[in-house]
Amino acid sequence: MEIHFGVRTVSDTATHPKDYTHKDEIITMEKRDTGKKFLIPIVDDDEWEPDLDFYVELYDPNKDSTDGKDRLQGDDTRCKVTILDEDFPGTLGFETTEIKCHKSMEKFDIRIVRQDGSDGTIHCMIKTEALTEQTSSNNAAEFEDYLPKHEKITFLHGETEKTISI
Repeated sequence: MEIHFGVRTVSDTATHPKDYTHKDEIITMEKRDTGKKFLIPIVDDDEWEPDLDFYVELYDPNKDSTDGKDRLQGDDTRCKVTILDEDFPGTLGFETTEIKCHKSMEKFDIRIVRQDGSDGTIHCMIKTEALTEQTSSNNAAEFEDYLPKHEKITFLHGETEKTISI
């Protein structure tokens, strides 16, 4: 005795053809079969995006339905598939967190590094800020000792460091 049923993919946050290859086929199981395997190709791109979901469901191929009402009954006839994205944008930080400079210097450079991934374009804001401990004579004063800086820094895909001047 043979059993026939359909297997199909249904989009959710993951969509065909951008994230996976759509599957819709009829499976035949013979009398002694205990399972069937089938492949659903996943599209691997180099851009970071959040984890995405789609479903694989079993349906009755003898019912003519475009609204999903032909899905077989039971909680185990629909499987959620999550595509985990391994392309990470990385984390940003300063190469060093303390810099010493002389008053005679016109400027100094600070390097921002991108670690643990470099996929996609990311942005950060940088801003100089006076120390809140104004009682110390060792603290630099804005406009007296340095010019304030407030700007957006952009790291393009693959970029791992930027240098800013103060």
